[in-house]
Amino acid sequence: MQGVKVSIDRVVVDFSNVYWDFFNPFRKWLCDFYYAKFYVKDKGFKYHIRVREGKYWVHISYQLVFARMARKHTLRLECSPDTLVHFRSWISRIVSNANEILLVRWEVAFDIPLRLSELFILSLTGRNMKKRKGRFYSNERYQRQVAGYCRVYDKRLELLQRQGITIEGELTRFEIVYKPDDKIPMDKLVQFPPEFSKLYLCAHATKLEQLKPKLLRQVQGMMHGELEQKDVTYYYRSQIKAEMRKRAILDFDILAKKQWEEAITITCAILGGVINKVPVA
Repeated sequence: MQGVKVSIDRVVVDFSNVYWDFFNPFRKWLCDFYYAKFYVKDKGFKYHIRVREGKYWVHISYQLVFARMARKHTLRLECSPDTLVHFRSWISRIVSNANEILLVRWEVAFDIPLRLSELFILSLTGRNMKKRKGRFYSNERYQRQVAGYCRVYDKRLELLQRQGITIEGELTRFEIVYKPDDKIPMDKLVQFPPEFSKLYLCAHATKLEQLKPKLLRQVQGMMHGELEQKDVTYYYRSQIKAEMRKRAILDFDILAKKQWEEAITITCAILGGVINKVPVA
């Protein structure tokens, strides 16, 4: 599959050992300067701050609820890469007051210059692919932070409807949550491109008329959202997978490996990570 670009759509990182003496006045400054929303929860992280300025937003969490009383705790930051650029002046203050910066999860986006209606998407791990309101999802919305959760949608249409931006040509975005088993230091991240080919098959659904009638009905039903993946038997899914692999497919792993350094460079630079290409022993 040609012309596919890899990018980062959402960033979630942990800053370790951030002192309360820094966080408390910093939190007050954010609330005063940006009128940020501050609230306390009794699950997960205790303290939360939501900062918004126009289209840019940041969610900051601090101190896990179950953590012992201490002078320093973990601070978690979640935002989009363009928000990192917009707020880089004060985000750099967090960087300067943390011991280490670790990847928690990122949403990795594959931008495909084809219509969504031209793509066939299949989960290879038992996740139930389904179509809702013109978008494909794996499993349920409450699982959107789980490793491998994906959504596929018409990015061209979204840009037009949400931002009034018109682009030439077709564009489908395939977003997948990259959440490694162990958190990765930002300066080592270039050595760990995500591997998604074992999770999903994405094929350019051409020459469907060559399929047997019953198989064709199953494929079209899944593409149109009339059938969820769980509604198709394992026997037919196996046949469909074999047929679709004869078409042009999106090789997630090769693309990520080729474009990973370029995709993460700006994010790593803002978060204080000097990219280290030395292989991990």
